[in-house]
Amino acid sequence: MKKLFLLFVPILVLALLSSCRPPELEGAFVDYNAGRYDNALKLAKEATEKYPTNAEAWYLLGEIYGKKEMYPEMKKAFDKALANNPTPDIQNKIKSATMYYFQQLFNRGVSNYNAYAKMEDTSSEEAKKQLEKSTQFFKLANIVKPDYKAVDLTALGYSILGQKDSALVYYKKLTTEWPDSADAFVKLGRFYVVQQQFKEAIPYLEKALEIDPNNSDAIQIIAEAYDFAGETDKAIETYKRAMKINPEEKAFPFNLGRLYFQKIADENIDEAAKAEYLKGCADAFGRVIELDPSMKEAYDYKSNCEIMAKNYEAALVTLKQATEHFPDEGKFWYNLGVVYYNLKDNAKAKEAIDKAKELGLE
Repeated sequence: MKKLFLLFVPILVLALLSSCRPPELEGAFVDYNAGRYDNALKLAKEATEKYPTNAEAWYLLGEIYGKKEMYPEMKKAFDKALANNPTPDIQNKIKSATMYYFQQLFNRGVSNYNAYAKMEDTSSEEAKKQLEKSTQFFKLANIVKPDYKAVDLTALGYSILGQKDSALVYYKKLTTEWPDSADAFVKLGRFYVVQQQFKEAIPYLEKALEIDPNNSDAIQIIAEAYDFAGETDKAIETYKRAMKINPEEKAFPFNLGRLYFQKIADENIDEAAKAEYLKGCADAFGRVIELDPSMKEAYDYKSNCEIMAKNYEAALVTLKQATEHFPDEGKFWYNLGVVYYNLKDNAKAKEAIDKAKELGLE
């Protein structure tokens, strides 16, 4: 028993020695716990300089920076602690502190953004200040803990504020830090489209579709980008694809029909291609009418395509529908008269054209 006791004594002494903190660090903890953060910061810095591999010293320095709302410095200190073989207890404390400050900053960003959004005049100076605060909080939240939503909202804030260069930095950050996210590339592509930089947008939207071939947002935006970039054939094929993915969206067939109509005006197309485009145009606007019978332009485009294709029976149906929905639209009555004339019904042709004249169409 005596031998066992003698063996235990050196082990106990060794444990006590290994658990002793350096005096600078011990003093930093005392000041930190007493709320004397400035002095605690000074001592913690001294501890990390004198003992650069002491994970606990770096952890405490990070905690002090957090209390002083110096979040970038806090993050660096925590990273240093994690790089120096911290105990599981220190790891858990860093994890908890990181989540605490992230949530605090993110929620403050949300609060300021909601205050901005609720303002009657969101262009006022006060609204701008709220949005600037919101954006800064989201930016800091992402520094504390990388987070997709925080980066996205930072980019959005800068974009609304008109700080396009800063917005672009954060939209690009989405794609570099989350390279497997189709949504990240969609957001960057949409940003370029809003800036009317259509050719710049296309590669990012193509990447989004490479990641997620059925991403409806990517398909819609890239179709518009192709359209405005003058890549009409690609735009046509993409709008067709979009219609399959989201058949209830009327914008897709409308834009498809419009592009077909533009191609008809090309003097260099042969008759077979022209016939194909006329049919495609009529079919597309027919789908628009199915989805929204109140869209006047769809009847106009569809009936014109049918008349140009000399498909007068189909044009008759379209124009009858048009005059029922829009009885005061003179051009529909006039075109109805033209159709009746081509169908050899002169009496109805005269009646329709007279109606157009009554409505002021000469």
